[in-house]
Amino acid sequence: MRPINLLPPEISEKSKARRRVLAAILGVLGFIAILVLATFWLRGQATQAEDDLAAQQQENQRLQAEIGQLSGARQLRNDYQTGVTRLQSALANDIAWGRLLNDLGRIINPNAWLSSFAAQSTPPTDVEFTFGSMSVAGTAFWYEDASSWLRVLDSSYWPAVGGGWVSSANVAEIEGIPVVNFSSGAVLTSAALSTRMIDLIPEVPE
Repeated sequence: MRPINLLPPEISEKSKARRRVLAAILGVLGFIAILVLATFWLRGQATQAEDDLAAQQQENQRLQAEIGQLSGARQLRNDYQTGVTRLQSALANDIAWGRLLNDLGRIINPNAWLSSFAAQSTPPTDVEFTFGSMSVAGTAFWYEDASSWLRVLDSSYWPAVGGGWVSSANVAEIEGIPVVNFSSGAVLTSAALSTRMIDLIPEVPE
């Protein structure tokens, strides 16, 4: 059944206009409410960011204070490394004299004996990469015994020395027994160097 509107058309139009105005007001109020909520949310985010920034600044200040306290330790480590470098430089040409003399007594021919021994360390040069020199004078029962000593100087049995030579050899007598007096020399190689002090230097971590 079709509804019949008994109200005048003017009243119906006014009612529709009031409803449109009310809807518009409600829309504006809803928009304002959304803006208010968004404002509060953004303000909360800004406040949190400010708090985070303040906390980070405090942490940075604390770390800077710790770095300042460690500056003395850093300087101490630098001084230590400088000392280590100087020590390594001073020991770069250090000869293990005890080991050298021990090897000398171990490998000398039993038919020969030494009457003098002299050695010195020298820094290596670009021309000759040696770390020192050694010279000995001795006596052997005969030339074969003297030559065996020379072969030892150039053998792998005594890597601390090399380039051996006999500068002189002559026959003499000891209580009527013929002997050979000889003089020889050799250079000291890198195997003669001592690293005992450098190996004992502790390494400080960064």
